[in-house]
Amino acid sequence: MSETSASAGKAQGTGTERLLFAALIALVALAPLPLASNRPLPAAALSLAAGLLLALWGAALLAGRARLAVSPRRIAWPLALSGAVALWIVIQTLPLPAAWGDPAWAEAAAALGEPLSASISVNPQATLSGLMRLLAYAAIFWLTMQLARAPERARTALKAAALTGAAYAAYGIAIYAAGNDWVTIYRKWAYHQALTSTFVNRNSYATFAGLGLLCAAAWFMGGIRHLLELKRPLRHKAALLAEAVFTQSLFRTTAMLLLLAALFLTGSRAGVAASLVGLFVLLTAMAGGGARRPMRIAVAGGITGVLALAALALGGGLLSERLAETGRDASAAGRQLTYSATMDAITTAPWTGTGYGTYREVFAAWRPEPLSSGFFWDKAHNDYLENALELGVPAALALNLAIALLAVEALRGLRRRRDRTAAALGVAATALVAIHAYFDFSLQMPAVSVLYAFIMGLAVAQSYPQSRRRGG
Repeated sequence: MSETSASAGKAQGTGTERLLFAALIALVALAPLPLASNRPLPAAALSLAAGLLLALWGAALLAGRARLAVSPRRIAWPLALSGAVALWIVIQTLPLPAAWGDPAWAEAAAALGEPLSASISVNPQATLSGLMRLLAYAAIFWLTMQLARAPERARTALKAAALTGAAYAAYGIAIYAAGNDWVTIYRKWAYHQALTSTFVNRNSYATFAGLGLLCAAAWFMGGIRHLLELKRPLRHKAALLAEAVFTQSLFRTTAMLLLLAALFLTGSRAGVAASLVGLFVLLTAMAGGGARRPMRIAVAGGITGVLALAALALGGGLLSERLAETGRDASAAGRQLTYSATMDAITTAPWTGTGYGTYREVFAAWRPEPLSSGFFWDKAHNDYLENALELGVPAALALNLAIALLAVEALRGLRRRRDRTAAALGVAATALVAIHAYFDFSLQMPAVSVLYAFIMGLAVAQSYPQSRRRGG
């Protein structure tokens, strides 16, 4: 190939990647719109779009119009573990001898008076639907990791995530101020006192807003980092920072404040707490090393503390009331009963699980009497327990370990001498979702998992120096 042809091919490849990258950002930005994509049709459309983008990227790679920016070898263990989990989920849906399947199949056959094909999953269709979602998140992670390797694209990805979060926060605040009666085109049927934006559940939106806040804070810090490193008298540096915050970085400041306000107005105790922990982790991770690191960490703690007080002041009283009820409200008691019943259910199939995505069906047989009336509990409100019940303990541990290893990969990126923003963001986002997953089911909302997958793809892509080229 001539030099001219090679240059043309490279330009075409760059153009193809640019289009794919734009489509990826659009997918991430639109995912929260239809009730967080937590309905069958939006979830299927999201999965189809993610699969199509992955297929287009693969075709472009084969045609030489895209490149393998990050080698699979860099994330070999997470890939192997997540692949094994996906394979196990498929196995859970396969027809098996009656003795190997879930006992529910034998009971159903006896009730119908005819033999039925058994499987590990009590609902193979629900299990395959759950797998579809998992594969969609994996596709978004992979595409982000490959397409956001270049520093310019990484900055664009961070900005897009922050602005996406701010846009949904602004919408949520507007709806809240107008009476809080609507969620997209529907009349609100739950959480009438809490801001939920395009989500139904305030706790799930709190996780989304928290992730958006981390992106906005990282974007904001990127705009003032050079001022923090200036060797000027404190008075002069403070004046420069104030000017930057209210002039050059006003857009970034506004995005961050919108997300803070929206987060606090959800009234989600665990969501706000997990987000503040994530913010502290972000600021600490971005502090860098050296003799001034302890002082920077103390400043990070001070900022987080001030924001915690702001959460109490600006939460419209709802957050304060809910904090005062901690341990005494009905939801806390319900969670404890649910956790206990779920752990009992896990003991019936600790190795094989009951099928990914089948918690609702299984828990119906284990639901304690106090939860049989009133609010319908169809989630464990603890993703770790729910995954252990559905996947079995070994597969659940493998899935959690795969995610943890990606966070470790991001953590390694903090050793970079230059820009550690994306790596710090990945570590902080993982801290946020890991904490909140102990109290709720936010990661089961496609919009939340899509944003988290996008952030982690960006973090892993930027976790090693740019001097290492093709293949990572």
